[in-house]
Amino acid sequence: MTPRRPSSSWSRVNKRRVERLDREGLMTDAGRAVVEAARRNGAWASLDEVEELREPDDLEDALDAMPDARRHWDAFPRSTRRAILEWINAAKTNATREKRVGETVEKAGENIRANQWRQPKAR
Repeated sequence: MTPRRPSSSWSRVNKRRVERLDREGLMTDAGRAVVEAARRNGAWASLDEVEELREPDDLEDALDAMPDARRHWDAFPRSTRRAILEWINAAKTNATREKRVGETVEKAGENIRANQWRQPKAR
């Protein structure tokens, strides 16, 4: 595995990899220390709700307040909703989080996926 930064979030895939390495006796003491640090600082569990597609209360309330946004959001592919939820979850300040939730709902109302790369329109 690639060395991780202390604040790096751990995906379900990487957690399963750690479990397998540990079960097979391939986990090093250094690796165990990194996992324990991630458990202590919250990085280990920071993606759990995202991967279950659990909408945070602020996003859920905002989507429910705009029926078109809710309808479009619910129709977005799972991978898109997961990526947007991770983007919202990664906000470092409340102001940034509020901005991302607002952008997500506004764009969903227009059936546009927030924080997704879009190819420029041809001229």
